[in-house]
Amino acid sequence: MSAKAKLRGHLSAHMNDGETVDVAVVAQLKRGMKQHLTKNLAAGLATGLVTTAATGGAGLFVFASMPAVWVVVTSQRVLMYAKTSSASKPGDLVFEAPRQALTATMKSRLFTQVVIADRSDGQSLARLNLGLRRKSAQSIVGSVER
Repeated sequence: MSAKAKLRGHLSAHMNDGETVDVAVVAQLKRGMKQHLTKNLAAGLATGLVTTAATGGAGLFVFASMPAVWVVVTSQRVLMYAKTSSASKPGDLVFEAPRQALTATMKSRLFTQVVIADRSDGQSLARLNLGLRRKSAQSIVGSVER
């Protein structure tokens, strides 16, 4: 059984009556670049100092990657769950909103990005990096905008 099929089975217990899964894909949840850069530099500096002290001079820079999430678009909601090492169980719920209150746009440059925004004021709520998976991005946008 595929990871998506296992995920759909696990999610069925959390669905409302008549709610169905339209799209379930893995993406990287992007934060603001300033926040992301500051966090990575602080973590790298702290780890480098500890490593230097422990090893007597050999430094190390650690880069923390963006967290992976399961993006689940249902007939009623957009949900994002932290991706765990278990393919069949999603982690904690990190985002939930009614689908009708959201808009989604796709930006395709080197990597494909989907921006989930509030339909009423256009404010960006989440940015998703889908890498080279353009069809996955199109399916998210198509399902949210439907």
